[in-house]
Amino acid sequence: MTSQVCARCQLPTTAPVVVAIEHSASAGGRTIYACPGKCAASFPEQRDPFTEAAAMRRVRQQGRG
Repeated sequence: MTSQVCARCQLPTTAPVVVAIEHSASAGGRTIYACPGKCAASFPEQRDPFTEAAAMRRVRQQGRG
């Protein structure tokens, strides 16, 4: 992988970790990278939108939503 800039410390890293993927309605999304170790661990865990959509669908089908 190529070098990326850490979103937290703004330093280049040759071992970037994907910590988020931003989506936008008006433009394409972008991937947010962090350096491994302290910076990557400081980002919250991202939720999977497909898992959340499936859970919401199950709740509606069971009549609880």
